[in-house]
Amino acid sequence: MVRLLLLFFIIINLYGDKLEESVKSLVSEQTYQRHYKLIKKIFQNSQDYYVTPNKIDILKVIKNLKENGLLNLFFDTPKKNIITFKTNSNPLFFMKIVEDNLRNMGYSLFFTKSVDYDEIFEWKIDFVSEYTLDPELFAKFLQQNGCEIIEIKRVSDTEWEYFINIDNAYINAKKLILKEKIRLKRPMSEYWLNVSVGKKISIASFGGNRWYPKITIFDKNLNILKVYKKDEKTDWIVFYLPQNAYYIKISDLYTLSNLKYGLRVTLE
Repeated sequence: MVRLLLLFFIIINLYGDKLEESVKSLVSEQTYQRHYKLIKKIFQNSQDYYVTPNKIDILKVIKNLKENGLLNLFFDTPKKNIITFKTNSNPLFFMKIVEDNLRNMGYSLFFTKSVDYDEIFEWKIDFVSEYTLDPELFAKFLQQNGCEIIEIKRVSDTEWEYFINIDNAYINAKKLILKEKIRLKRPMSEYWLNVSVGKKISIASFGGNRWYPKITIFDKNLNILKVYKKDEKTDWIVFYLPQNAYYIKISDLYTLSNLKYGLRVTLE
């Protein structure tokens, strides 16, 4: 009986220690000290914040900190934010997914501050805003691409770090069906299509366009397999896809305005 009680208290202490470290990594030292009693009360059932005995449900922790006013993501005036994104594989694929989701969240103007790849890939960006990246909302966007945030660290009010697992990631590209003619409307950005089930594709430009094709073909991990470019107005193009082709990106050599009437694609 004594051994069971001892084991119980050891487990509780382990849970508490890991959870406490997680909370401390998300709020300032001043906030933690000032609201220590409130934090203890919020997270008193520490086992509820674990996915496994060794893994914190970081988003649940963040959600509760936000709901209790302990995680302020807004500033009185616009400030320069620095965000570091980390992963352990496929930098190109990773950057594509993160960039797409940042833009979907309204962050259209950000700059690469540094890129480093030494076992762990790190991409650091900066932007000026009256609020920093909302980790809870960002996680929900990433989940739509099969990604999972493993760890989040707050360096300061304006500097955060994210470690993201992309082992099961995919791009939200329109999946083409064999023999089906698909109308692509006027693009806001390049067309991304999933062509994994086909061997040949035909692309027709609608009247009124002045399309100068630039088509990039990728494998599943976004390694470039082939690039088609044509520096003359084109109404129709057809070609066989290379082996292992999975995605294609369709654009224009000069401007997407040349595709204002859209395209029609057929996969065979």
